[in-house]
Order: sequence, then structure tokens, then C-alpha cells
Amino acid sequence: MDFSIKKPIHILALLVFLFAFFMVVIYPLLSFLGYFSTVEEGIGRLSEAVILASSLLTVLIFIGTPLVWYAFVNRSGIKQMLHSMKLKSEGIDTAFLWGILAAIGMFFIIMIIGYILIVLGVEQEGLSNIDVLAGNLSLGSMFLIIVVQSISEEIFFRGFLLEKLESLIGPSLAICITAVLFGMAHMSYGNWYPALMPVVMGLLLGYIVVKTQNLYSAITAHMVFNFASFILYLFAQSLVS
Repeated sequence: MDFSIKKPIHILALLVFLFAFFMVVIYPLLSFLGYFSTVEEGIGRLSEAVILASSLLTVLIFIGTPLVWYAFVNRSGIKQMLHSMKLKSEGIDTAFLWGILAAIGMFFIIMIIGYILIVLGVEQEGLSNIDVLAGNLSLGSMFLIIVVQSISEEIFFRGFLLEKLESLIGPSLAICITAVLFGMAHMSYGNWYPALMPVVMGLLLGYIVVKTQNLYSAITAHMVFNFASFILYLFAQSLVS
């Protein structure tokens, strides 16, 4: 069922989406521009419990918004929702393989870009946001964020938004737009590099979802990339110590 401005239940779904879009995309952009405190500025003043609660609220927004839209506007059942977001078991083995290959590809691309930026004189402190989180969270909490938030981000960006945009403007533009929005969602860290890299990731993640027609490919790539990045960060910290 298509959206209709005349139906109150559709208006409610639109308001939920607009709230999610503000919190996920507009708020990080305004933080980057200095209208709100950045994650790096605010996270040091918060307890681990508050940081976890905030992360779980973000996860709820990522997952809840598509569910509300599919239920109220498209009148979809659970099976239809999962199918629309390409969360399906068919071809899951191929999707996992594509995900692992994509994670490796992202590492190489980002390492090359990072090396170029270092050569150009960009300070290395601005090249990652892992230290911002790792300095304030336990290993268990970091692992939870890596797993749960990776899944929820893919459901929102490559499952919900990509599916809706693809039906309107085609796969190529949909991949590009969701990649840019994915980058904007990471601008609240206050550095432009942690926002640029998700754009690069988003392009590759969007491509493999369209290629495999399975969201598990992007979920696998996202989780493997985040987990490996965290392990490498811990290894580098141990060497420094």
C-alpha cells in the first residue's frame, strides 16, 4: 500500500520516519557544524551505562522505523517485511562470502585512503573514532555495540532506505544516496574522516546488497570490518604500551 497524506496512520509513520531521519542524519550534521556537542566532546562525561542506553536507543530507532513504516503504510506482515529488506535465507551462503570479500576490500581501500591522507599531512588522531568509544567502554560493551549496531544500521540504511529509494530512482542513485546519508550519520564524531570512510563503505555495502539481493551480505561485511578494526586497535594499543 502506497503512502497517502489523507490517512492519519500514514502521517504517524511519516512523523516516526522524520524523527528518525533527524536523529540519525540531521543531528550528526548539526553536531559537526558546531550546533550541538560532538560525540567526542560528550562521551567523556557520560557513564558506560548511559552510553549503552544511548546506543540501544539508536538501535531501536534504526530497527523500529522500518517496522513502523512497513506495518502502517505497506501493511506488511513479518515475512513480507523481511523479504522487502532482503533478510532472507535463500543464497545466504553466497551472501556471507560476498560479505567477507567486501570487508577485505573495504580494509584495503580505507588503508590506501588513510595512507594518502597521512602523506598529505592529516593528523592520525582524526583518522579513527574507535579510540573515542574504547576509552569509555568495557570490552563486552564494545562487542555488543559492534554486533548489534552493525546489524541495526544495515537494516535501516541498506535494508529499508535502499529498498525504498531503489524502487523510486533505481539502484545506482539509491546506493549513492544511502552511502552519503550513512556518512552523514557518522559526522557527530566531529572529524570529517570518520564520516568520509562510511561513504566509501556505504557504496560497497549497497552494491553487494543489490548484487546478492540479500542484506546478510552487508551485515556480514559491516560486522567483520568493525570487529577486525577493533581487534587491530587493541593490538596497536598493546604494542604502544
